[in-house]
Amino acid sequence: MPVKHGGSILSWVLSKSTRKCKPETPPKTMASDDMSQLLKEWGVSSLESLEEELLHAKENRDAALAEVSEMKSLLAELQQKLHSLEAYCEELKKALKQAVHGKSPQVLYKFKLSKRVKSIRGSRDDLMPVSQEVLVEGFLQIVSECRLSVTHFCETLIHQTRETDDDLSGRLNLLLQPHQMTLTSSNSSKVALCHLEAIVNQSLYQDFENCVFQKNGSPKFLDPRRERQENFSSFVALRNLGWNEVLHKGTKHYSDDFSRFCDRKFSSVAAVLNWSTPWPEHLLRCFLIGAKCIWLLHLLAFSFEPSLMILRVEGNRDFDPIHMEEIPLDGHRAQAPARVRTMVMPGFFVRDRVLRCRVLCRYGSES
Repeated sequence: MPVKHGGSILSWVLSKSTRKCKPETPPKTMASDDMSQLLKEWGVSSLESLEEELLHAKENRDAALAEVSEMKSLLAELQQKLHSLEAYCEELKKALKQAVHGKSPQVLYKFKLSKRVKSIRGSRDDLMPVSQEVLVEGFLQIVSECRLSVTHFCETLIHQTRETDDDLSGRLNLLLQPHQMTLTSSNSSKVALCHLEAIVNQSLYQDFENCVFQKNGSPKFLDPRRERQENFSSFVALRNLGWNEVLHKGTKHYSDDFSRFCDRKFSSVAAVLNWSTPWPEHLLRCFLIGAKCIWLLHLLAFSFEPSLMILRVEGNRDFDPIHMEEIPLDGHRAQAPARVRTMVMPGFFVRDRVLRCRVLCRYGSES
């Protein structure tokens, strides 16, 4: 009986032990499961690492693109300044060459001085940090920059018609239609550019005579001497303002008056061009450079006492070489200009001299 009981107990223990061992996973299966789990964990970790590396690479790419864009803007500004300097040097060389040969300068002509002008010539305003000669020299340089910047803007505008699929070309041709030409005319590229400059300049220089460069505008300061001083101070503050500064902080950060001027002129030019879509950045940069030059020119003109007067001429007027500078065109160099076709760039009365306006002329029987 005890043996039987013991045997039954052993049998029960063995059977229980056998039942417990059956569900146990074989070593190979356990190793396989462990490897699967390890690979799964490693895969998740690797994926997260790759995502971090990808994010970091995108940040580096964005930073590099921003740096490239900034470098392009800086190069464009340097190129613009170089062109301005070259144009200014060319005018100086031209004037020097004519002076050496005993001829009157091409750009500047003297006329009789009034006693009042004679008395202040070469004088220095007590509130102005520079002499009148320095003001005149600076004004002539800014005029050269204005001419070059507007020309560059119009060239960029024409080039934009070749890069876009919109109707910009059609709108520009519509503007040129009264002058009987198009952008695609084979022998009229320079003439078309000059006419486009004339249209843009007419908009940009509108209300230049006003002391604050807007219709019916009133001076900020009632004291004329303080008004001149503030104009010159603003000129100095904005002289070296570049596209990158404007791009990051906006024009209003540097000058409320300049910001409002840019807004007005941008709206005016956009309306003339009938362009309601956003402008590409490179065209905006060219516009801002031109607008800044003309704003600086106005500030400097109203830093004089009395302020400098702008010189405009209408079309179909007899050509006057004292007040007008003809833009030469191929095929007409040997002909004497007869009448004004259109004014491309206004001129200025600079103290005792005339900075002539630039015009296209008609010759002989041209209509």
